[in-house]
Amino acid sequence: MESPALDDDICILKHETAYVSPESPVSACAGDESVASHFALVTAYEDIKKRLRDTEKENGLLRRRVKQLEDKVLLSSFVSNLQPVITRVKNREISTVVFLLSVMKSLTDTADYWQVDKRSSEMKIHSLQEQLDRLQIENDALHKLCRAGQDVSENCVVDDDQSLEALTDFRTMAIVQSYRDVLSEVSHLQSVVQSQSELVKKMRERPAPPVFRRAASTVPVQCLDDVQKSSVPRPPSAPPLPGVRLNPTLRMSSLDDSSWSFPSTPRPSDALFWDQTKPKSPAGDWAQPH
Repeated sequence: MESPALDDDICILKHETAYVSPESPVSACAGDESVASHFALVTAYEDIKKRLRDTEKENGLLRRRVKQLEDKVLLSSFVSNLQPVITRVKNREISTVVFLLSVMKSLTDTADYWQVDKRSSEMKIHSLQEQLDRLQIENDALHKLCRAGQDVSENCVVDDDQSLEALTDFRTMAIVQSYRDVLSEVSHLQSVVQSQSELVKKMRERPAPPVFRRAASTVPVQCLDDVQKSSVPRPPSAPPLPGVRLNPTLRMSSLDDSSWSFPSTPRPSDALFWDQTKPKSPAGDWAQPH
């Protein structure tokens, strides 16, 4: 690229050389001036060429500088545009790392859980194996007992009738003995009740001695024969006195008869025992309190 000033100078030189009149009137004196102007023009031309080269160098430097600046601007804009992408990539990397850590932790927890589950399953299997062994031992023992029972039953088939008869006789004897014990107890109770009823009748019919009239309400009831003989009261289980007669209606008709007659307890409607009127005998008020 040529400078405009250089073009002008060249044009001037060409114009001067083109329009030099060959027939100049002042040719002798003008030779020196033409040589001087030519030298000046050559010098100017060289100076212009030098300045052109310098200007071209400066233009190259400026172009390179502009190019560098353009590269820097493009790079900065690219970096500014790339920054969100880098941020997103970093966030994705962080989330990926967190996810991998959680997965590794879950895998570790799962492995620990499987270890614990495996141990518990092994313990259950061991306990079930022990139970199975015990059940097998019990099963063998039961089989042995069943075989022994079958052998015994086969050996005791002949003696079955005899043992059944012996068992029946034993049960019969036990029932008979119990029946006898009950009968003896019932007869004993009957005798006790009869003796007590006779004593009550005697105490109602006979007046008490004068010594016991006033304190009759506080003295315990005793047998009249015992009081007259100054002896201790007879126990209820003692046999009846010789003078006491048993009521024939209270006797048992037979061992097989289950009808027993016991004297009933005194009732409020019984006029003989609960009579509140004065007795007919003059000595019948011995039991009345004073």
